[in-house]
Formats: sequence, structure tokens, C-alpha cells
Amino acid sequence: MEPTLDTLPPNLPAAKALKDFAGHIQCLSELEATQAELYPTEDVNMSAFCEALAEDIKSKTAPDVTIAVNAPKMSAPVNEQELATVLRHLLANAAEYTPAGGKISLDFKKRGPHNIQFIITDTGCGIAEEERENLFKPFATVRDLTKGDGLGLPMCALRVAKMNGTLRLDESYTHGTRFIVELHP
Repeated sequence: MEPTLDTLPPNLPAAKALKDFAGHIQCLSELEATQAELYPTEDVNMSAFCEALAEDIKSKTAPDVTIAVNAPKMSAPVNEQELATVLRHLLANAAEYTPAGGKISLDFKKRGPHNIQFIITDTGCGIAEEERENLFKPFATVRDLTKGDGLGLPMCALRVAKMNGTLRLDESYTHGTRFIVELHP
């Protein structure tokens, strides 16, 4: 597809959307093909890591949105780059759907010797019940690609699986949206 996509005028939003979509399909394919290969880990300071992610997202929030981080000063074995990609995506989604005056939080919790969680919570509009079933399934809906291709959450779920973990929506949370990334390093 790339040679054909390269013939399109790069300044057109639809051309950019198609190129991004092709890149996401390639990434999704690579993630699916390598699911049995876990990412390597190293000890990372969770407080500094989470604070840096919160700082990265500030420019994407509506006015007066509060971003709270609750992460103790401790280290945990993670793949910093891949985990940051996942959490940035979840935080960017939270920023997109949280209105002015709302709140976004990023919490880190150690649940046991081999169980850690990252919890991203927002006070946005939440996710409609009819959309929840297919949230992590690629190509589940037809969309206008200039408004996103819907592959972000499926790619995040695959990345988390390669970190020996799970990504899920907390369906019991009703004041916005809450995602839980649970890892078993």
C-alpha cells in the first residue's frame, strides 16, 4: 500500500489518515505475530515515571483539568518504552474526553510480589455500554479515518499482553472512564 499512499498529496487530511491507518495495521500485525515474545524489563522508578507521563499530557487537556498522580517512590520491573506508549494513549484518550474543570488520575499500586497495576481514571463522558464489548477488538466498527481508526486500544491491549499483563475497562466505574493495566512481572 505504501507506494500508492505515497502518491497522494501529503497535505490532505484523508491522505494522512490513510497513511496512519496503514502504519497502525502494520503495527497491529507485528504485535499479533509476536505475542509469545514478552518484552524485556528493567527496574523503573514508578513515581518519576508516572509524573513524567502526567506532565506529557497536560498540553492536551481542556482548561482547568486537574491531573493527579498517586505513585510511591519505588521501583518496579517494566518495559518503560512500551508501558509509556500504552499509558500515554490511555491518558490522551482521557484528556480528549474530560471536559474543562474535570479530573484525570494516574495511580500505581503494588498488589503483590508479582502483581502491579496502573489505573487511569477520568471524569469524562464515559464509554457507552454498546461500545464496551468491542473496545479491544480491531476493525469492530466502520469509522471516518480522519477522526481516528479505532486501533489504539487493541494495540494497547496487545502491548500489555506482551508485558505479561491485561488491559481492561472497569465497568463498575460510573463517573467517567477507568482503565486498569495489570502486569505480572
